[in-house]
Amino acid sequence: MSYSIFSEVTISINELLIILLISAGILALVFLAVLFYRMAAALKKVKDMLDEMALPLTQTVNQLPEIIKKADQSLTDVNTITESAATNIPTILDEVSNVTGAVGETVETVADTTTNFVGIFNRLFRRGKKAKDEKVTSGINLDGIVSKFTKVMGVISFLRKLKRKKTKSKKAKSKS
Repeated sequence: MSYSIFSEVTISINELLIILLISAGILALVFLAVLFYRMAAALKKVKDMLDEMALPLTQTVNQLPEIIKKADQSLTDVNTITESAATNIPTILDEVSNVTGAVGETVETVADTTTNFVGIFNRLFRRGKKAKDEKVTSGINLDGIVSKFTKVMGVISFLRKLKRKKTKSKKAKSKS
């Protein structure tokens, strides 16, 4: 005799939903466990980094008051220099103006003297008699020489002014 057993298994929808919810809950718990494990590892790394950086950060923060004092001293020095410059620059400008005026007068005097000298020299070296339409000619072109001399003196005075300005600016820089 042979027996055949046929059994039917019936699962209600409520039981199926409960099994699915339990499976989803277990899966969520496993996911949260992995997430918390990884977060703990990351936080451990952050803690280790903060522990390594604590000493340099503490030293830097301890140096800040000294740095601030030095910055205050530097600003005080800059303020003193600025006030000194404000009082001294007008006096210096007046002196430069006086020197420039004196140099200008000296150059004019030299130019006048040279012109007078050239006039005398031209009269000494006249050739022949001059006609009404002709200029007096000389063997040496002293007017050209004088004009060149005047130009050279102007260039020399200009270069001296530039040199004085550079010297003054270097002295001002070296003082600061």
